Amino acid sequence: MIAGLLLASGASRRFGADKLLAPLDGRPVVRWSAEALVGAVDELVVVVREDASQVRAALAGLPIRWSVNREADRGMSSAIRAGIAALPMHAEAAIVALGDQPLVDRHVVARLVDRWRAHRARAVQPRYDDGPGHPVLFDATLFPALSALEGDVGARAVLDALGDALDVVAIAGTRPIDIDTPETLRAVADVLARRGRD
Repeated sequence: MIAGLLLASGASRRFGADKLLAPLDGRPVVRWSAEALVGAVDELVVVVREDASQVRAALAGLPIRWSVNREADRGMSSAIRAGIAALPMHAEAAIVALGDQPLVDRHVVARLVDRWRAHRARAVQPRYDDGPGHPVLFDATLFPALSALEGDVGARAVLDALGDALDVVAIAGTRPIDIDTPETLRAVADVLARRGRD
């Protein structure tokens, strides 16, 4: 089975409030991010802080396994470790996605899954017109390396160490925008407005 791992335990320091709860076209940012994974993966694990009642409420009704990151202040690696620890024992792979990227397309998630099922690469990453991005699929053989990450870093070091063992899926368009500030939230809202007009 393939799990989804949504990292949603950040501190939102640059945003000034919890960016995951910011409204975006009628839904909280984190709901957009979660709904891109639901249905494309067999099980969704969402990593949250201990005081995450509002995030949990924002995702009410979705089939979710919750993972509490009790070391959230130690950076992104702590979220990855907490998520990997919460995966079911029979997980063969996990797609790691970010809670603050609401424009991730569920079709991209499906393409990562299809590529992994076809080739069983150790990791599969989308490459957009402007470079590599998220989400990223990791085979279970990489779970120990992900669990060993330390500091405020993501999984780039794990991917860099793979060399040619990293599989890449070409995706038309630009990388999904990270919502880190109110300005980036407005940029994402503008993208959605343009899509609505097209």
